[in-house]
Amino acid sequence: DWSSDVCSSDLAQRIAALAQGLTSKDLVICLISGGGSSLLTLPALWDGGGVSLEEKQRINKALLNSGANIAEMNCVRKHLSAIKGGRLAQACAPARVVTLLISDVPGDDPSVIASGPTVPDPTTCAQAFQILQRYGIDVSADIRQRLQSGALETPKPGDPLFAGNTEIGRAHV
Repeated sequence: DWSSDVCSSDLAQRIAALAQGLTSKDLVICLISGGGSSLLTLPALWDGGGVSLEEKQRINKALLNSGANIAEMNCVRKHLSAIKGGRLAQACAPARVVTLLISDVPGDDPSVIASGPTVPDPTTCAQAFQILQRYGIDVSADIRQRLQSGALETPKPGDPLFAGNTEIGRAHV
C-alpha cells in the first residue's frame, strides 16, 4: 500500500533532483525491485495543479480493493506519476541508464516491476482511464480530462531516450 507515501515522496523528489543536470558522459545504475511502486512516489504535476498525494492514495486503495491485478494497478500508477513509467530515465537523459531488476510480478515484465521507472511504458493514458472506469473508481475532473486527452502519457518503446539504456537480468524473489 502507499501508507509510507509521505516519506517515499520526499525520497522520490531527492532521486529526481539527483537526475537533473546529468550529461551523456554520466552512467546511472538503478536497482529496481518489487515493491518499488509504493516506495517511489512522486505525483504528476502540471501547470496550475497536479495529482495530490491524498488522491493518489485514495485511487490506489480503491484499486487494491477492486481486485485489479498488478499490471492494471501499475498502469494507473505510471500515468499519475512524475517518476514511474520511464520518467526516471527521462529525467536522467542524456545519461546512460543501466537497470538491474528483481522481479516479483508474474511474467517479469520490466515495465510492471515497480511500475517501470527506467524502462519504456507500453501502456497508455486511455488504458489507465479504462481501468479506472472498469472498476468504478472516481477521479477528479482534472485527472479524468488529462487521461482522456493523453496529457499524462509516458515515454514509449522505440523512444530514442532509451537507445543507450540497458536492462540486465531479472532475478526472482
